[in-house]
Amino acid sequence: MGPWMSVVPVQPGLSYAATGTRPEPMPVAGNGGGGAAGAATAAAAVEAAIVDPLMAALTEALATAATRQNGLAPLFADLQALLTKPGVPQTVRDAAQALMNLRLPGDGLSGPALQQAVLKSGVLLEAMLASGRLPAATAGDNIKSALQALRSALQSFLGIDSTPPDLHAPPPLPPFRGSLPVAQPPIPASIVDTGLREAATKVLSQTDAAIARHVMLQIASLPASQQPSHPPDDHTQRFVFDIPLVTPQGTAVMQLQIERDAPQKRDQQAPIWTVRFAIDIEPLGAVRARVSQIGDKTSVTMVAERPASAAALQANMATLQNGLTRAALEPGDLHCLTHDQTKVVAPQGQFVNRAS
Repeated sequence: MGPWMSVVPVQPGLSYAATGTRPEPMPVAGNGGGGAAGAATAAAAVEAAIVDPLMAALTEALATAATRQNGLAPLFADLQALLTKPGVPQTVRDAAQALMNLRLPGDGLSGPALQQAVLKSGVLLEAMLASGRLPAATAGDNIKSALQALRSALQSFLGIDSTPPDLHAPPPLPPFRGSLPVAQPPIPASIVDTGLREAATKVLSQTDAAIARHVMLQIASLPASQQPSHPPDDHTQRFVFDIPLVTPQGTAVMQLQIERDAPQKRDQQAPIWTVRFAIDIEPLGAVRARVSQIGDKTSVTMVAERPASAAALQANMATLQNGLTRAALEPGDLHCLTHDQTKVVAPQGQFVNRAS
């Protein structure tokens, strides 16, 4: 069971959920049948008893998060506005600045910077702690921990535990396993003309919503066998991240998905790696991309919502090809399309409208 399972409440008998280990089945007295068949039946019964409560807890956590979730873009917009108001306590300022420092510069993206952003997203926090790859001293340097610290500082300042969801702000599509990536464009602040306490209360609600979305990102990143609802033949490893970017218009959020498929053919030794991402910044508008590494070849397909942006990206494919070559990658198929499928719709029944 994945170590990041601690996103859900640990049930009695499920202490392995926070450490990534699964307990050994206890011996069960037989009914006279004995033998290997009896042992297998007993082990299967214990396994079912372990998994069912965990799936129930996951389903409950997912349903709760789906009713509250919202993206990072509105939080960052209002957080900047909050810091301009007089009287903000230093504890709130420090927590807000720590979160804002985790944004990437939109005009200076690089491979190493993106790798660090993935590690600091917080989606893999518990997994890295459990494996010893993340020192405890640096465990707070990630978006998940920063959100929790901001919520604590705001709660202390306001003297309240939580706020109701903000039903006036339409949230981005909730992350779920198998969905296409969804970008969050920069938006203007909504608390410019409000008083300090009202503004802080709004930011606390947005922080709660961002934490709920983070829970959904972690659940979407679980293996298929650990999803509340999953197709039995899906063995793809998939991780989903929301990466905030600083742009001249404000904070945009890029969604990044990393997948590893098992070889599709008998003679295919290496797995297929796929990276999908979506971004919505000016002057390009909404763009999705799919980068696949199949054997020695790297193929890239981009889909732009605006025809002019698709044409501009297609005209610069030679630059992309040269970049791949300089990175010692063999270019495969490279092209950019445009159509209206950048607006992703969740499958019917996947989530219920939170305002219903």
